[in-house]
Amino acid sequence: MLAFARRAPRLTLFLAGVVLSATCFWFLSQWFTIFNGWFGLAVTYDTRPPWLVMLMAAVTALPWVSLGTLVLLRRWRGPAYRPVAFAAGLSLPYLFTLSFLFLGPSLEDHWHRRPFDSQLWKANHAADPRWPDRLCMVDDLLGTMPLAGLSRDRIHELLGAGDGGHSWKNWDEAYLLGPERGMFRLDSETLVLRFGPDGRVSEYRILTD
Repeated sequence: MLAFARRAPRLTLFLAGVVLSATCFWFLSQWFTIFNGWFGLAVTYDTRPPWLVMLMAAVTALPWVSLGTLVLLRRWRGPAYRPVAFAAGLSLPYLFTLSFLFLGPSLEDHWHRRPFDSQLWKANHAADPRWPDRLCMVDDLLGTMPLAGLSRDRIHELLGAGDGGHSWKNWDEAYLLGPERGMFRLDSETLVLRFGPDGRVSEYRILTD
C-alpha cells in the first residue's frame, strides 16, 4: 500500500478523498437508521443527545478539516502532499449525487417510453403506479401522430373518450396520463385537447396540475 502511494501520490489522495467523502455522506444520510435501527436509541433529529449532535458536526467538518490540513502540509513540507487531488476526490460523491438527481429523472423517463398502442392507451393499465401506460406512450403518440386537424371521431377512435370530471374547464377533452415526470413527482400530467368550430383538433398540450 505504501509502495503504491509513493508511485501514485495523486491517485492515492484522490481515492482517499473519495472514500472519506462517501463515508461521511453515507453516515450523515443514514444516521437515523444507524442509531435507531441498529442501536435502538429511538431519537429524532430534534431529540438527538448532545454527543450525537457533536458527532454529526464532527463528521460534517472532517472532510474539510482534512483538506485544510493537507493544504498546510503542502505549504510546510512541499509537493509530496496533493490537496488538489484530495479535493477532487472529496467532490466526486457530491457530483455523482447531483448528476443522479438531475439526470436520473430524464433517464428514467426515456427508459420507460414505448410505442403508442390504442388499446393499451384506452385500458391505461398501471402495473407500476408511477408509470401507467399512457404516461409511457404519450411522447411516441405526439411524435408520430400529430393530433392537430384530427376529427373528434378520430380522436375517440384512437384515444377513447376523455376522462370525466377533469378540472380543465377550457379544454374539450382531457386524458389523465399519470404522475408528473421529473425530480419531484408531486402533481399529475394530463393531455388536453381543444376542438375548433369544424370539430377538428385546433390545439393540444400536456399540462401539469
